[in-house]
Amino acid sequence: MGLLFLGWLVESYDIGLTGSVLPSLTHQFALSTSMKSFFAIAANIGIVIGIVPAGRLADHFGRRKVLIAGVCSYAILTFATGLAHGIDSIIVLRIADGMAMGAVFPIPYIYASELCPRDSRGRYIGWADSFLSLGYFLSPLLAFLLIPNVEDTNGWRIMFFVGGVPILFALLLWRFLPESPRWLESRGRWIECEEVLASIESHAERSTGRTLAPIPKEELRSTTPVLHPLRSIFRPPLLRRSATLWVTFGGTFFIFYSIQIFMPTVVTNMGYSLTSAFAFTSVIVGVSIPGKLLESWVIERWGRKPVIITFTVVAALASLAFGFARGALPILILGCLMSFFGIGVDPAVKTYTSESYPTEIRAWGVSTTEGFGRLISGVVGPSFIPAVLSNLGVGAVYALVGSVALIAVVVVALFGRETRGLTLEQSAENPVRPRPVAAIHNGELT
Repeated sequence: MGLLFLGWLVESYDIGLTGSVLPSLTHQFALSTSMKSFFAIAANIGIVIGIVPAGRLADHFGRRKVLIAGVCSYAILTFATGLAHGIDSIIVLRIADGMAMGAVFPIPYIYASELCPRDSRGRYIGWADSFLSLGYFLSPLLAFLLIPNVEDTNGWRIMFFVGGVPILFALLLWRFLPESPRWLESRGRWIECEEVLASIESHAERSTGRTLAPIPKEELRSTTPVLHPLRSIFRPPLLRRSATLWVTFGGTFFIFYSIQIFMPTVVTNMGYSLTSAFAFTSVIVGVSIPGKLLESWVIERWGRKPVIITFTVVAALASLAFGFARGALPILILGCLMSFFGIGVDPAVKTYTSESYPTEIRAWGVSTTEGFGRLISGVVGPSFIPAVLSNLGVGAVYALVGSVALIAVVVVALFGRETRGLTLEQSAENPVRPRPVAAIHNGELT
């Protein structure tokens, strides 16, 4: 899990680059409103393109291989962006970079759901997701330190060069990260699955100093792999579940993108300097870290649905008020509330999504959900924000953001189901084909 925490940390820095370098690129290349919109969504276009097929690849070739390949690819492409000489080449590289990042995004919480016990799954994903916010915080912080103190022709380039560091992290993944034993089991690779589990169990026994307890009888199940057709997530009984997750993911993550991509530009539009805009953004994004830590504590106590609903409602109301705030302190307070709860809810949404699909198609279901959600929240929504900001002002922008978030609240409240305390098999029940269940009768496994 520590490796997966670091995986999201290095990737989130790359995502955070968009908002951090946008003001500098606007100044250097005299970007029009339409070009600013295109650059702002370029990486997200790539993520949407790359994330869905990557999910299918992760179900077919394994979580580990797709994760390592994605990290290597986006590290190389991010470094190369720092060498670009025109906005056209920068945008093309950001789209390609996004495709590689799309392959990586869902893997850590798929891993977490398949490796962690049911009573701590949400907690671990919350901890892991807090490292995403740490990376988002580091990006504007480095921009605050580097860009104003370096020539415009070099400051933003250094930001992209730093984004090439994850190539070293890929070596750690290759050396130390095991494949998911649940995935190996779903593919019928019994020997490799047993080797991974034996290693985990041996380490656990050495760490605790005692023999592991026997597996509860009610959790013994058939391990006959069932490969679900790709279209199963678009058909009953999974269709309602998928549609609920798509809307929930898109509505809640729109808050994140409105902060991460446009907060420096919005604060500058409010009359503050570029340096102040970076400082505001660093603080606002930074408070999402304790927000996610709070989420990781309450999610196993309240449940998935209550956390998603409560956090998103508070963030939506803060967003509606943010657009009409005046003065540094109200802007900072409302921005922090929006970030604390609106970005803090993200790991709950990811946990909820990863628990909703069977292992055989978990990566496919998760990546499809995240792909659709990021299409709405990271491409369609942000493409309108510069025009809305120019013509209607900050109030209209965050009224839109808050309204979309409230739609997600209504959908998950009406159509979502609670998954807290369930095994992955129980939370992903009602697959396309029935799964035989093992039982013990008179001491014999049947």
